[in-house]
Amino acid sequence: MDRAVISALKVSLIYAGFAALWILFSDIAVNALIDGEGLRTLVQTYKGLGFVTITALMLLILVYRSGKTLQKVNDVDSLTGLFSLNMFIRSLAMAIDRKKPGYRIVLGYLDVDNFKSLNQRLGYERADIFLQELAIGIRNVSLPGSVVARLHADQFASFSVIESDFDVEDHALAFQRFFAHCAKRLDIDATCSIGVAILPDDGVSAKELMVSATEALNVAKQTGNAIQFHDKSLAEKAMKRRQMLLELREAIASESLKVVYQPKYDLQTMSVSGAEVLVRWIHPVEGFIPPDVFIPLAEEVGLTSAISKLVVKKVSEELDDVDLLGDPLSHVAINISATEFNDAAEMRALTSFILEKPSLAPFIRIEITETATLSNMKNSVDIISRLQASGLTFSIDDFGTGYTSLAMLKDLTVDEIKIDRSFVAELREDERSRTIVGAIIAMARSFGINIVAEGIETAEQLALLQEFGCLEAQGYFLGRPMPIHELIAHIENAKTRKDIAH
Repeated sequence: MDRAVISALKVSLIYAGFAALWILFSDIAVNALIDGEGLRTLVQTYKGLGFVTITALMLLILVYRSGKTLQKVNDVDSLTGLFSLNMFIRSLAMAIDRKKPGYRIVLGYLDVDNFKSLNQRLGYERADIFLQELAIGIRNVSLPGSVVARLHADQFASFSVIESDFDVEDHALAFQRFFAHCAKRLDIDATCSIGVAILPDDGVSAKELMVSATEALNVAKQTGNAIQFHDKSLAEKAMKRRQMLLELREAIASESLKVVYQPKYDLQTMSVSGAEVLVRWIHPVEGFIPPDVFIPLAEEVGLTSAISKLVVKKVSEELDDVDLLGDPLSHVAINISATEFNDAAEMRALTSFILEKPSLAPFIRIEITETATLSNMKNSVDIISRLQASGLTFSIDDFGTGYTSLAMLKDLTVDEIKIDRSFVAELREDERSRTIVGAIIAMARSFGINIVAEGIETAEQLALLQEFGCLEAQGYFLGRPMPIHELIAHIENAKTRKDIAH
């Protein structure tokens, strides 16, 4: 039987029981206690009025509780526990009325791309679980104080009151990254589109702002897996980012990214001992695009693994054509992003790819920043152990910038650490930098770890590092990043200079 029918029957039985008891016992009491007929009639009248009053109060309470329950049902989405559309609109209107000067309200709509076909592929039960997981994640990713709702089957909304200088695009990207992570974790092939509108630029009322967000979402859904801002300046920024992403994918697919080599020098013999490989993107229209622009973009959308494999492929092809591996290049260092390093599956895939290059693999050194290594020490220890077991060596870049620096050497069996350039730059002027560099070198050598100084730009810095007992160094003073043919010439020139010096 329906729960509503059962509830109605319970209320009816309670009311009928109360009425029967009232009539039966109140009449007995009146007849027993009152003798006069006139007085008895008057009491019976007031008794009836009392009964009406009490039943009216009972009905008032029942109706009020039912109304509150109905309002709660209308305000909250039953599947996800988020606010409903009506409650969201009321909350947005209230936030607009209470907004303080100097603040903005950002409204975002998130819509699952092609949800109808996804629903059919997954089945309703699994699709509902996916939506519930999304609801939890969207609530967690949203800023403190945000209001989050499920507007329709696969459409979610969130608004926040923000300060004027808040980075809205970065916040929108956080939602897209979360969605991708959630879909991957549940093994679901899905993407989402996001539309963003900002008050007061895109509307001054709840209705206007929601219309603007809807328009932005519709534009985003035309391409799918996109973020679209209604505001023109932000839309242009997002469009430029989207265009760069498309062109980066094309550059990877067409293998048009280049590799360059920065030589590393043995500070005892002053001869080239290795090289660090760096990736370069020369855009056909924009020209040189710095790695600190396109690498973070690649990390956001999961392209770092493809870039790493392309770098390994190009290095293998270029070094196979020349006789540099082993002597003079005892190793070739390749940088790995933090997101790739902390993904065990991607690291296994990259390791296997490297091992498929038998002429290069024995000389590969994986290089990762110290902060990435420290983010999960246990995970880092496991990954490094597997890398070394496969024959690869491992280097920690930017050493000295992390919060446990020297102490971490006890836990990580690394082959090499690289002193961050910020310490090297201040060697001459800052005594504390000299003390730190000296301590790092002494500690590393006591552990049998190779030590490399980065960012050498003057002869004085080089001399101080030699005095401290640093083993290797690299920097513009010794050699800038260069293509393979220049590296060959550089090594020959270094040999010539060394022969002349002797």
